[in-house]
Amino acid sequence: MNMDEKLFRYYLELKGSEAGEWNSSPPCLYTEVATREYVRRSFTLTEGLQVCNVGIGTGDWDDYLGYWLKGKGALTSIDLDQEICAIFAYRQNREGHPNPSNSAINETGDFNRCLDSCFSLLKQGGYLMFMASLKYSYLEMLGIYIKGTAFQIEQKNVYEEFPEYPFFICKIKK
Repeated sequence: MNMDEKLFRYYLELKGSEAGEWNSSPPCLYTEVATREYVRRSFTLTEGLQVCNVGIGTGDWDDYLGYWLKGKGALTSIDLDQEICAIFAYRQNREGHPNPSNSAINETGDFNRCLDSCFSLLKQGGYLMFMASLKYSYLEMLGIYIKGTAFQIEQKNVYEEFPEYPFFICKIKK
């Protein structure tokens, strides 16, 4: 199957029976708006800013980050699934995204190793934004991880407006 066929399949799956209901649901849309607003309020856009997103998913978040950077910085997108990486890079190129992700590479899938990698990319004084569902133990796992480092959680917001998808966002300083 060529990349255009894969891209077409990708578009169909966004509204398909498995993903369509969630992708158009109020909790999903609220999560997108709250997360984007968090970035706008919590981070200063500066020349040369380096942004990395772990977990491409549909790529909407990566697209937003690229637009938010407005050509002043660079975005690296990471995902465990090589096919997601390939179709994401192809889609951004095909659609002419004005500030596409520089690369799409694999991550480990291991929580601590993934965080180690993320923090290794940061300069001293740099920030990591961590967003995840509260339904799993990511907040507790993050707390345990941070206790073993010199990093500091500067901000933690919990969003429980939709009980079916409560989530949190943290701003962590290296």
